[in-house]
Amino acid sequence: MENLKIKWIYRLCLLLLIGLVCIVFYYLKPVYLPIINGICKAIIPFVIAFVISYLLHPLIQFIHKKGMKRGYAILLIYFLFFGGIALGIYLLLPVLREQWNEILKSFPRIMALYDLFINKINVNTSRMPHFLHQRIDLMINGAEKWAISTVDKSGEMAKHLINNFLFIVLIPVIVFYFLKDYKFLSRLLLKLVPRKWRNETVELTHQLDLTFGKYIRGQVLVCFLLFIFATIFFWIFRMKFALVLGLFIGITDLIPYFGPIIGAIPALFLALSISYSMVVRVAIIIIVLQIIESNVLSPFIIGKSVHIHPIIIMFTLLVGGEIGGILGLLISVPTLVIGISFIRYLKQRKGHMPS
Repeated sequence: MENLKIKWIYRLCLLLLIGLVCIVFYYLKPVYLPIINGICKAIIPFVIAFVISYLLHPLIQFIHKKGMKRGYAILLIYFLFFGGIALGIYLLLPVLREQWNEILKSFPRIMALYDLFINKINVNTSRMPHFLHQRIDLMINGAEKWAISTVDKSGEMAKHLINNFLFIVLIPVIVFYFLKDYKFLSRLLLKLVPRKWRNETVELTHQLDLTFGKYIRGQVLVCFLLFIFATIFFWIFRMKFALVLGLFIGITDLIPYFGPIIGAIPALFLALSISYSMVVRVAIIIIVLQIIESNVLSPFIIGKSVHIHPIIIMFTLLVGGEIGGILGLLISVPTLVIGISFIRYLKQRKGHMPS
């Protein structure tokens, strides 16, 4: 009985101590939050550089296995990648700027068409039951608020990119050293893991690379090809703003299921500001792009590397979008893939353990 009382007193003291620590941390936020924000800001270029290095590494390994020295393979891929980006920016940036200015000039007309479209919806739904009409209004208002919030966040991200130009310049340098010292850095990170868990860590990393790596590299390639196809199709059918719309469709395709819808909306509204025949053309282009993406590009490039039910992916996207906006939508599925791969590895390992 006495021992039981001592245990409860000990647990109570521990809870009080934890609560006291939480209170102290809460009131010390003005002290440590700027430090944490500064550290996070400094880590971002390294994270971006790591992702780029991770995407380029298999290509370097492939060329190296074909007989080229690793150092030369790194230099070749490095200059092709960043040289291609620099050349693309140099050639496409003036066109993007010109088309974006044209879109801004067309914006008042687009908003007038949008208001007309919303008014028609209100008229057509006014005869519906009150609760259903109210629900449609709430959905439209929610979509408008989400669009405004997304534009505001995109503007803030663009400002951050401009203000942190030095960090952007550092990324190619960090990528080069990541690629050059890949083996050294891998061994260094592995040494941070306790010796008894190192074999499991190597095996888990290999499993993650098979699923997560294939998904990420495949998704990036699919989005790039979709950007090329969309731009070419819009240009062939004489749709204005072909480059801007193609780029937007390619980027939004990173978001499964919802991405194609998000990418299609601006294209259809801009087409509506030109003519009804252009709306039909753009609608056909978007349908063709979806057929190409879902039946040709994704199955052949990504394959079935991610065996996750669509309902789980949609739920993850909704949670990610609610928490982090556009960034949350972009990283929610990769995060889910990592988590599912980790769980599958644990189950597989448990199945191989002797009973």
